[in-house]
Amino acid sequence: MADPVALFIDLENVATSLWNIHHQTPDLYAWMEKVRGYGPIAFGRAYGDFSQQALAGLEADLRNLGIDKFDCPVKQNGQSTVDGNIIIDLYEVALDYPAVRTFILMAGDSDYVRVVAKLRQRLDKQIVVMGVPGSVSRDLVRAAGREDPLEIAAAPEVDDARLIRLIDDYERSRRPGTLPVFRFLKEYVCHPKNADLIKPQFVESKLSEYVASGILVQRLVELEDGRTVKTTQLDRDNPTVAQALDWR
Repeated sequence: MADPVALFIDLENVATSLWNIHHQTPDLYAWMEKVRGYGPIAFGRAYGDFSQQALAGLEADLRNLGIDKFDCPVKQNGQSTVDGNIIIDLYEVALDYPAVRTFILMAGDSDYVRVVAKLRQRLDKQIVVMGVPGSVSRDLVRAAGREDPLEIAAAPEVDDARLIRLIDDYERSRRPGTLPVFRFLKEYVCHPKNADLIKPQFVESKLSEYVASGILVQRLVELEDGRTVKTTQLDRDNPTVAQALDWR
């Protein structure tokens, strides 16, 4: 049996880089398969400000995969506390888990260079940097001595007519009074039963593309309590939408 490993995920950094560079959302299941290739996970933790919608949507997957969530709220001055918490945990795990020789760091920030170098040179740990291609500090890779980049899936062709009909199903399935907001639409389309149509990591990008092209239209709706909500729904006058739904 392979030796155990420790996993540290700067989820805030990796998710942001993945979206900004490749317009994808995280596929945590694929990431864990990659990590388990190094050995069983004795310690696994994901760090970020989980009040952010993009990270909150990943909590269920983290639980299903047995990865602990470590909430790092952003300070009032806008400064992230993720790096500091990961650095502390890297040292503590090195001391508390002497049998763990391999540390996998999913990040790309050069702020980790010093702690990574210390773990490698003074404590003889093997450090593997798994980051998003195009976002990883070269100094961090040199300090670690090993890089194993996260694979970026190629965006598949999507049957737009079928996806539009799925969005129509979502809109028709809403309970009376429930507003059609982007987050709920994304969750509906991301359901595993729709994976043959579109994989979850591509859903947000595809729906954003539909907004930009006018297939989906967004409007601000004022509620009775004075709050405003941005709705997202099909523009049924759009020729592409009309053609897809006419098939029914």
